[in-house]
Amino acid sequence: MEIIFKTPEDRLLSPYTGWNRERWIELAERMVVAIQPYVTPGKGGLALPNPVRWQDVYLPDPEKMTSFYWMEGYSRTRLLLAAYMVGTGRTKIKTDSGSIDLLDQFVEGLVSASDPGHPEYIGDRYNNRQYIAETSAVALAVFIARDLVWNKLTPKERTQVVQWMFATTGRQIPHNNWYLFVANTHCVLKALGEKYNPGELEQCLTQVKSFYVGHGWFMDGDYKRGYSIDHYNAWGFHHFLPAFILMGSMDQEWEAYIIDCLKNYVGSFRWFFASNGAIPMWGRSWAYRPALTAPFIWAELLGVSPLSPGESRRLVSGQIKYYLEHDYFQEDMTPSMGYAGENLELIEPYSQYGSPYWGSAAFLNLLLSSSHAFWKSEEQPLPVERKSYTIALPKIGISVLGNQETGEVQLINHRTWHQKEGPNTKYAKKYTNFSYSSHFGIDLRRDEHGYNCDNMLSVSTDGVKYSQRITPRFIALDDNYGASYHYPLSGFPFREDGSNAYSADEGVEVPEDRSVKITTQTYVKDFCQIRIHTLETQRELAALREGGYSLNYSGSPPEVLADENVIAFWNGERGSFIKSLSGFTSPADPGVLLEKTSNHHTLGGQSVTPVLIGDSVQPGVHVFASLSGTWFGSKEGYREKADLVQSVRLTDDQVAVHFLDGSEYVFSI
Repeated sequence: MEIIFKTPEDRLLSPYTGWNRERWIELAERMVVAIQPYVTPGKGGLALPNPVRWQDVYLPDPEKMTSFYWMEGYSRTRLLLAAYMVGTGRTKIKTDSGSIDLLDQFVEGLVSASDPGHPEYIGDRYNNRQYIAETSAVALAVFIARDLVWNKLTPKERTQVVQWMFATTGRQIPHNNWYLFVANTHCVLKALGEKYNPGELEQCLTQVKSFYVGHGWFMDGDYKRGYSIDHYNAWGFHHFLPAFILMGSMDQEWEAYIIDCLKNYVGSFRWFFASNGAIPMWGRSWAYRPALTAPFIWAELLGVSPLSPGESRRLVSGQIKYYLEHDYFQEDMTPSMGYAGENLELIEPYSQYGSPYWGSAAFLNLLLSSSHAFWKSEEQPLPVERKSYTIALPKIGISVLGNQETGEVQLINHRTWHQKEGPNTKYAKKYTNFSYSSHFGIDLRRDEHGYNCDNMLSVSTDGVKYSQRITPRFIALDDNYGASYHYPLSGFPFREDGSNAYSADEGVEVPEDRSVKITTQTYVKDFCQIRIHTLETQRELAALREGGYSLNYSGSPPEVLADENVIAFWNGERGSFIKSLSGFTSPADPGVLLEKTSNHHTLGGQSVTPVLIGDSVQPGVHVFASLSGTWFGSKEGYREKADLVQSVRLTDDQVAVHFLDGSEYVFSI
């Protein structure tokens, strides 16, 4: 859905995006107006339409399920209302049919949601713990709008709200970012001068601290859950932790720790943003996408950002602008369930149509006054608009590549994975690809044969079902080089009964099949990736395949560009290729690849992936080498990329790659 703004662009202060504070305010107002048809009678819910999701298992009673679905839309829009009211000083929005009293709506809904006797009560009555998270979200909004909301409540209503918040503490919760929800509720109660549990608050903070890995990044849980580095750092850890400082709830030692982590995170995360405002997609919960920028706003609110205010605003506005240009909103102006438009294939089964409103955190920038340097400074270019780069972040096992010429950003992954892989989660695809791109997305196809193999090396024992890595083991990461190994048959193929292949949460123990081990080394040269795979197998493999970046398109199929050792697809604007350097038999049949296109691409439309194939492999040690990359501009531009490598020489313990420019890189095997 295209949004036509009344607020004109400001190309003087915002030469990159045209966005200013007034445009953010207009967008917030339009989002608030859009939810009004869905506001429930007691103002404690949003009756948004919903797909049938996993909550049905817990809520077989349709009436309870409906009430449950009301909850997230209500709780997650409270931050939007709070930031708007406090940031603009307005508690009412005028509409064509009258006006909306936001403060009255906020207060009435809060009273309804916190009343155990009210039909819209949010609490422990659905045999589901989600109310703990949603109550915490409301609590943060109450704190932000406390001068408005708290003063409007009667003493009896305040007591009710406090009891409601406190009742969510002391409960069993998942061993991950959920500690932040409980800690946040305690911090809000403390900031309001109400009863809280300092012991549980300290315990939650200590647990969160135990998840820290470095570069400002936290794992979403501990090692039993995998090495789950993802964007919960942005819309979880570095959203709540800075808020605790704003509340005045932290002592000096905790403040220093939180600020140090925030500064390091913002300093490293800035490299992930492409010039078009996009970001490489990996991890889960992409319905929350605008909340990615919350840490940059919190850093400005606390006055500790390592970025210039102009770069921060360029980044934050560039993000929201990208989403609006890629169908963030549905026709009724509620957020879509997807990334670039509606795509339920992308969405985890724990999400529903109220979930995307977690993105309301992006509107925290309205808490920065109109005179703040964030709004008054001229936009400054992003790192990728200044120069090309490769940034190694070994603690999280990711290298970040930026291409100044095209504005594209890619990630190379040698460490991240998530512990749960089930019939609907698709975490192996979202976490463990070799690489992710801001401009190419991923193909989420999975069937009885396995995943689509974009940026994956898949092996098959029968020529039908394919397996790939789910748990990369980190070896090294430095400059343009990275290495890891994995056992592709561990947890794959998926079980016939469709149950989780590997789940620490549910106590599922899957014996590791270590009969096949693959060590993958990567080297970056001219924004292309050379991959060396050392395959050690104790059994015969019927086939293997490796893919480059998946290319989405609509309308006519992309053009095929191929020869005996390279295959590329070009959609008229951009292309993806992969080339065999050693070991692979040939490129896959382009006709077959195009026949298997589908609508499972994260950027929308149909999808095709350039693929190399290999024949049967006997027990022993084998080396496979490939070159993959992307290009923009002209159709024939891939030739320069594909010709990057002049020759490859294999010995018993080395792979020497000679480049066209005369340089060489030697891999040890």
